[in-house]
Amino acid sequence: MKSYDSPKELFLSSLEILAEDGTKSLEQELHEIRNTKIIDKRYKLEGTYVNWNNWRQFNATEGSHKRRKDVFDCFIAKTELLRPLIEERFSKIKEIYETQGKMNPLQGYLDSENISQQSLTRFIEDMANYTKKLFGEKIIELSNMIFGKNPEYFDDFYYFRNRIFEDMSEKFAQVDPISTVMKTMKELSFDINKISYDIEDRKNKYPSPICFFIEIPSDIRILYKQESPYFDFHGCFHEFGHAMHATSIRPDLVYEKKYHMPMGITEIFSIFLERLSRNRTYLRKKINLADRKRLDKIIELNKFMELFFVVFYSVNSLTKMKFWSDNLSIEDTNKIYSEMMLKYAGLEVPGQYWMLHHIMPESIMYVPSYLLAAVRAAELERKIEEKFGQNWWELNEAGVYLKTMMRDGADINLNEFSKLDSRVFLKEITTPID
Repeated sequence: MKSYDSPKELFLSSLEILAEDGTKSLEQELHEIRNTKIIDKRYKLEGTYVNWNNWRQFNATEGSHKRRKDVFDCFIAKTELLRPLIEERFSKIKEIYETQGKMNPLQGYLDSENISQQSLTRFIEDMANYTKKLFGEKIIELSNMIFGKNPEYFDDFYYFRNRIFEDMSEKFAQVDPISTVMKTMKELSFDINKISYDIEDRKNKYPSPICFFIEIPSDIRILYKQESPYFDFHGCFHEFGHAMHATSIRPDLVYEKKYHMPMGITEIFSIFLERLSRNRTYLRKKINLADRKRLDKIIELNKFMELFFVVFYSVNSLTKMKFWSDNLSIEDTNKIYSEMMLKYAGLEVPGQYWMLHHIMPESIMYVPSYLLAAVRAAELERKIEEKFGQNWWELNEAGVYLKTMMRDGADINLNEFSKLDSRVFLKEITTPID
């Protein structure tokens, strides 16, 4: 680190590893406190007190708005237990970046993504401003239609994601998402034998779906915890998209090209494959969902969730960027988060909520990658459809083309399909269905 600053990918990767390793004990303590202290003993889920790990599952099944509010308020109050750990960990990360890399953590992320702070800020703000009015109208409309009330601060992104698809539960409960996605991957000629998965619902299991690149390309592992039938379907496709990507990378590629892919690239193929979970033709053919009205509803609700995704991840991204660039305290970060949620989502959310998120208090800088990748995934799908037609997922040739694209890891040629034109994605999620 003292002698070499190139190759840049390896330098940035080493800097990130040093920062994470140097704060690993604090991260483990954070996990321990979330598992044992962020808990509400007034309510149980299947015999276990509601805690940070089963909170989403509780929200997915609990019918009482008061009980959900009670748990939300309880957890917000208990963020005071998390605050000193998050503050200390991020302070140490900042110190390591400044002493070892002569930069702050945000700059390391921007260098990795090859984008300027000004360009990224403009990209995010443009997306948030474009969607916030329509989102504000839709969330009120859907909340009243489905829940019989206006949206409130405790009705978060994950609550909506699980509950608005309840009408689809019976159908998707009959579908095995893993066998469905693996069959599609086989039809596209991907090697599924390199992928293992864990779906067991264990106590204290990490609540979010996640994919681990243990050894690229030969050992890729997926973990997820069931929340609701449709989201499980959706989430499986996302994580298997990561696995599809990782198993396609050349084994002889140099370390930094395999293991230090920019996050805005890492998420492209997960979101790309996830898009099949809301593809009308795919759902009709692969899971025999022939009801036109139900298909229309899935697509319409997904458009809303994509609007929610844009405003939610814009707030997360802009907050985290400002945290690093302005050297904010946790208290100031809470204030900014609350202000941004009101500005873009129209919801008066307690600012401490970001500390209960799974990515925000753990990752150094990740959340903007989802927005970058969502736009690129939409552009990629348009490119694939132009080359192979709308039923590209049935064609071996499409899989061969995708594998060729993925094989170079961090050196993927983004110019082949992407201009990072957010209008492609934004038009898709704001245009009413025919």
